[in-house]
Amino acid sequence: MSLISENSYSESQIININNELKKDIKNEGIKEDIKENENPSSNIMNLGPLFSFSFSAPITDKKIIFSRNNILQCFKSQTNTKQLQKSLIGISKENINYIINELSGNFRFSIKNKNGNYFCSNLIKICTKEQRLKIVRELSNTISQDSIDEFGTHPIQNLIEVASSEEEFQLILSSFKDFNDIIIPSLNKYGTYVIQKIIIHIPEELRINFNYIFVNFICVLSRDAYGILAVKEFINHSKDKIIIKRFCDTISINFINICENKYGNYLIQYLLKIWWNKEEGQFLKIIIDSKFSILTQNEYSSYVCDLYTKLKNGNINDGYLNDKNKKNYKKNNYYFKKYK
Repeated sequence: MSLISENSYSESQIININNELKKDIKNEGIKEDIKENENPSSNIMNLGPLFSFSFSAPITDKKIIFSRNNILQCFKSQTNTKQLQKSLIGISKENINYIINELSGNFRFSIKNKNGNYFCSNLIKICTKEQRLKIVRELSNTISQDSIDEFGTHPIQNLIEVASSEEEFQLILSSFKDFNDIIIPSLNKYGTYVIQKIIIHIPEELRINFNYIFVNFICVLSRDAYGILAVKEFINHSKDKIIIKRFCDTISINFINICENKYGNYLIQYLLKIWWNKEEGQFLKIIIDSKFSILTQNEYSSYVCDLYTKLKNGNINDGYLNDKNKKNYKKNNYYFKKYK
């Protein structure tokens, strides 16, 4: 896939894209491409009789406890799933291999099951790199889609947290290869945490394509309640000078729109705090100085003015506006109303 140029989308197009994404997420969601996983019974047909036993009686045969049929049946009950999780304590590498083989072809259903996701999370934590790779390979094509699932998000986050090899990282990133794969989860209340885990735990040099897509839609992401969380982590874990410059250029082009947003203004304030005495933050000072009178006219962008004044003068009560400007800004001016 070719990288997206920073000039590929105009501001109006970005706003339209954002609106379309909101509509898609709210009304349509993500269509799953594996219908058989919607019904666990379809995954365990013709596999022999189902085991039925009470965990109150001691059972030592791990191959009975962790048979595919029994695991999927246990997922129907929270109590049985908890007992199944306890059976993972002190389990051998050989038996972990047995579980992975038994659940092969059913991991996507298992991580999205309201009970099974807890079992899968615990299983992932005790796997070796080779064992995790088997799970990642099976899930890699749908990680992005399943990251916005209420239950699937938790095992996926764990999978990213414990990943330790380049092969694991590359398999995970292969599910986040285009605009939809990255931006839709970023704007989702479950998916945003998966995106943050990727940014935090996967080395920057391996997520070059991911970074270029992400940074081109900073304007969209920073004006969303969930997207801004991912943006903050992105700026905290980005050191590449080209990416930082592109980030600053995108902010500059869309500065007013970001400042006048109820979420976006927090991003500008955050950048002012962490970049105040750094070279990267100089462009913010120049823009705010030149646009100060405009920024004071909006409730949200006036918060940026407040912080800027405090950082610049050391005392917010001194105010940035002189007497002449106060007369001009008195009408419909949020900054003046707060500090007149």
